Amino acid sequence: MRRGNLRAWAFYRYPDRTAYIFGDREISFREMIARSGRLCNGLLSIGLRQGHKAAVLLNNSVETLDCQGGIGRVGLTVVPLNPRHSSQEHAYVLNNSEIDAVILSADFLDLISPILPSAEKVKHVIVIGARGGEPEGMIPYEKLIEGQPETAPVLETDDDQIDRIQYTSGTTGRPKGAVSTAQITYSRMINILINLDLPILPSDINLVVGPLAHAAGVMNGIYNIRGATNIIMSGFDEEEILKTIEREHVTSILLVPTMLIRLLMVPNLTSYDLSSLKRIWYGTAPMPKERLKQAIEIFGNIFRQNYGMTEAPQPITYLGPEDHIIKGTEEEVRRLASAGRPALGVNLRIFKEDDTPIQTGEMGEIQIQGPQLMKEYWKMPEATADAFREGWFHTGDMGTLDEEGYVFILDRKQDMIISGGFNIYPREVEDVLMAHPWVAEAAVIGIPDDVWGESVKAFVVPKEGFTISAEELIQFCRDNIASYKKPKSVDFVQDLPKNTYGKVVRKDLKAPYWKGLDRRV
Repeated sequence: MRRGNLRAWAFYRYPDRTAYIFGDREISFREMIARSGRLCNGLLSIGLRQGHKAAVLLNNSVETLDCQGGIGRVGLTVVPLNPRHSSQEHAYVLNNSEIDAVILSADFLDLISPILPSAEKVKHVIVIGARGGEPEGMIPYEKLIEGQPETAPVLETDDDQIDRIQYTSGTTGRPKGAVSTAQITYSRMINILINLDLPILPSDINLVVGPLAHAAGVMNGIYNIRGATNIIMSGFDEEEILKTIEREHVTSILLVPTMLIRLLMVPNLTSYDLSSLKRIWYGTAPMPKERLKQAIEIFGNIFRQNYGMTEAPQPITYLGPEDHIIKGTEEEVRRLASAGRPALGVNLRIFKEDDTPIQTGEMGEIQIQGPQLMKEYWKMPEATADAFREGWFHTGDMGTLDEEGYVFILDRKQDMIISGGFNIYPREVEDVLMAHPWVAEAAVIGIPDDVWGESVKAFVVPKEGFTISAEELIQFCRDNIASYKKPKSVDFVQDLPKNTYGKVVRKDLKAPYWKGLDRRV
């Protein structure tokens, strides 16, 4: 069963309920299916068929929602493009994934047009919102769907047919295309549903503030299946989010930690009526424990953390409200720093470099088995073989397990710093820096050092209105972790480089220091 069919199921049960709100537009499930049906027939009319690939480069919009439903219903493979990537990054994805058609907003024409001649397989470029100003040979989206039947043809689909190629964020190198079949996509949605501690009801209202192109965008589909309403925002605006929650009685929202921290920094946060909220999902990046405590005190114990990745979307592990304890035993409070326990349907183990199991509290690489795992990396057999070994997917995330089975994610394997023969994980240094009351954000990398091999360097965003010296922060770290882990230098910056999903792009921080060197560690 394909995602489009799952959304169609909601149409049969709730045709006149509101599926989406975008700005001042309300779209019912009936209209949602009709719009995706017109797109489906429009794509067929230009010769696209099952097995062809369509890249989508859109900001959050009604047309993005059309694509989520219509592309799947016609049997095409969808390849989301990241709106914040450069032309060259898009060129790599278009060629690597062998794209047949591109659907994009007119806002991105200047970004995409120069690279189209090098994308040899692209036959069709469909443009939204150009109002007649699209370059010659491109197809206006409005013309494509104009007059098309609202009912999509019923297609025979193979569970092993490629449904989606989602490229990794590329924070450490070239992005890799994670391949999902129709069955895997279906299993991912079911995996989320069976791990809910609180049912999603037709009366629920979910606020979508992140990019629909993100793998986490599947969450809006989960709310559709249950007949609930999704309010889609065009971008992240703290005040507008809070106003929308209050005005529309929003019951659920998914935030990356950066977004949640920015909400906590709104001066008049407590003046808004946020009592309708029943769930705040968070994940994709570490959430500092002190910030999480602050969030629980303000919003209440309504937090759910899901751990996942492009290759194995959430939930791999789950930390529910019962584990978000801020006033309990030392062990209970410590678990706020964990990612929770393995989700239902997921097998998880942590092994050392020599492929032997860790003991409780020891560090190793997190390895998993589960229905949400990708099939392979597109056209990268060696990377696929390296990721899947002995029937387990090697996540590249380093972590520990406690006696109750809670997983603590410490860092990415490739981000490890080796200084004087000691292994240092940036996350543990960042956690200490983030515990300082005057620090808003922090990122740590390793830079070349003639004596130690690498030395620890920190980049810090101070809280607005506060001033702190590098010496004070280094001493603060010395007081709270082993001395060899403390930063040797600190740079103060206005912001940190992040990808669309809120993850710090360490390679951008490291690049100036490793430029021209043969090694990267």
